[in-house]
Amino acid sequence: MGVSTADLSLYQGDDYAATVSVALATGSPADLTGYTAASQIRRGVADAEPEVAAEFTCVVASPLIMLSLTHDQTEPLNGQYMWDLQLTGASGAITTILRGKVIVTAQVTRVTAAVTAQVTLGVAA
Repeated sequence: MGVSTADLSLYQGDDYAATVSVALATGSPADLTGYTAASQIRRGVADAEPEVAAEFTCVVASPLIMLSLTHDQTEPLNGQYMWDLQLTGASGAITTILRGKVIVTAQVTRVTAAVTAQVTLGVAA
């Protein structure tokens, strides 16, 4: 498994989900039994930008990896970031399989505190 490039497009304040299908160099599905996955979004590489902007929830179901972010996680994001996806085998060996840019489009619609209070009161009545 080599490092491939995949750029992501997210919309600020939205839930995000993606599925990564992992294949061997031969094209056959990879057996990810015993592997765990980790994926983060940062403004720059980890050494230069220590703050994690968002961390994906990763679920491994061989040969697939499901990635997700909640709307609360995408809410503070805006602009361009970097991301990668790493697999850790049962032996502890770490392999980065994907990397790329993350482009976050700023949202237009936002719920304000006043609107939230009106909706809450309307539902309770």
